[in-house]
Amino acid sequence: MESKLETMKGGEFLIKTSTPDTIFTPEDYTEEQRMLRGAVRDFINKEIEPLKEVFDSKEGITVTPGILEKLGELGFLAISAPESIGGMGCDIKTDLAASEIMSESFSFSQTLGVQRGLGVNTILFYGTEAQKAKYLDDILVGKLKCSYCLTEPGAGSDANSGKTKAVLSEDGKHYILNGQKMWITNAGFADIFSVFCKIEGDENLSCLIVEKEWGVKLGVEENKLGIHGSSTRQVFFENVKVPVENLLGERNKGFKIAMNALNMGRLMIGVAGSAIGKRAFRLGVQYANQRIQFKKPISSFGAIQEKIAKMATNIYAIESGWNRLAGDMDNLFDEFIAEGLGPLKAKQQVAQEFAAECSMIKVFGSEAEQFVVDEALQMHGGMGFSGESEISIHYRNIRGNRIYEGTNEINRLVIPGTIMKYALKGKLPLMEYAMQAFQDLQSGNLQSADSDKPFGEFAFDFLDNCKKATLLVSGQAMQKFQQDIQEEQEVLLRMADIITQVYMLEGVIFRTLKCKEQNRAIREAMSSVFMHTSAELIKSAAKEVVFAAAEGDMALMSIKAINKLVQLPVSNIIADRRTIAAHFIQENQYKI
Repeated sequence: MESKLETMKGGEFLIKTSTPDTIFTPEDYTEEQRMLRGAVRDFINKEIEPLKEVFDSKEGITVTPGILEKLGELGFLAISAPESIGGMGCDIKTDLAASEIMSESFSFSQTLGVQRGLGVNTILFYGTEAQKAKYLDDILVGKLKCSYCLTEPGAGSDANSGKTKAVLSEDGKHYILNGQKMWITNAGFADIFSVFCKIEGDENLSCLIVEKEWGVKLGVEENKLGIHGSSTRQVFFENVKVPVENLLGERNKGFKIAMNALNMGRLMIGVAGSAIGKRAFRLGVQYANQRIQFKKPISSFGAIQEKIAKMATNIYAIESGWNRLAGDMDNLFDEFIAEGLGPLKAKQQVAQEFAAECSMIKVFGSEAEQFVVDEALQMHGGMGFSGESEISIHYRNIRGNRIYEGTNEINRLVIPGTIMKYALKGKLPLMEYAMQAFQDLQSGNLQSADSDKPFGEFAFDFLDNCKKATLLVSGQAMQKFQQDIQEEQEVLLRMADIITQVYMLEGVIFRTLKCKEQNRAIREAMSSVFMHTSAELIKSAAKEVVFAAAEGDMALMSIKAINKLVQLPVSNIIADRRTIAAHFIQENQYKI
């Protein structure tokens, strides 16, 4: 695999290996970043924690606007906004570090996500100077509440098939807007709506900034499985007159606005998975330490310790992944600035460049979160099933994270689809490396990593082998199906699983190797457990892809080579999990 120390771009992790010292990890937070996280934590403890039961009911909707304004007054809605418009001007690393803490705010986190991300960024990145002057100041302090209207009854994943229409008025001064949107967060108290529609005669979406007072009508609050304190309504537009100057960005190019906003939204969901995972983990471990059965705390039992170890390892992985991506995004942002791009354009380009990685963080983060919360509830036993337990709130609240911002199935299709698009455009020489892997297969040059090496060297070689296996599988699929591969969704889903696991594995291994002293034994144990999980997933998914793309001896030879590439030494994985569990049982929370 080629060594690359300069800026990493989208998809390049598959063919180019950086070094542990070049990635960003939570251990690298500056004092300023830690202070910001602490300040946000103080706000959450003061304003949200006392109301967590309220936020599990529709009553939470009534208190949300006031709390949003308090947050805005402290500047926390403007963390990533430029200093020139009153923001903090923080980089992506800092923004996500603070966002992780904000995500621990029950259903209020939904309001925050729309206000800070979809609300601020659509106007900040694509608005005219007049639009920014009119709306942004009040959005950043929470006086204007935002909502984002994309989904329709007949247009969910296929957003461009929406039926909401806008027709230019006879005098050319207004768009007359008609249509219906559904599942719209913040709708009940929003002042402005970013509405995606098709202007008459166009094939693609445009986006309009619509003020509520212009005649927007709302349905009743939805009766949802979870996030009860978050406002979710249908929104109706019946001959709403929208001034033509409220067209956001270019006409017929609203889909780009939607997708760029969704890329960052997907990343934020992964960050939220890290936050809620840690909270659920703490609830589970504390309960296990307190619950006495057979005259011992249940945390002393192997079945519970296995759960704790798996939960902690998943949290370590997602936390490593999104922090690593944040660092890569900031590095590329700096490169774009050096090339002459303006800050806003550079951020747009960065979000677009790392579309696949944002989807990986979303998929892995939301599913890791689901696993951790589910296991934490299981550790509570019958108490976890009680509606009065906090863990039951999280269990209901987080289920939507596998649906929002594109279902995980859609995001799994985005991952290989984006990377293959880069390859076809010549941005990523994926097929060259895939062909090399194929030649190595035929010549018998694909070998297992040397398990006699020290952990760091072996882990590095194992990671490199996992990438070779990914290239071999991807190359065979692309060669077999070519342009028709977009129709082979089951193949793409398995490719996405492999690619995502390799990305997360790299973050885990590099973070562990970078942290040379701090709880190194625990980190190595979690890395070993994650490597074991990765090997099993890669072998299983690769088998499905290879048998779909190859036949006979070639398929068997490929499977044999992949099994050799991702082979791990004989080890006592149960002992590793016990080592991990002992540490976190002692800490009584997720702390390393």
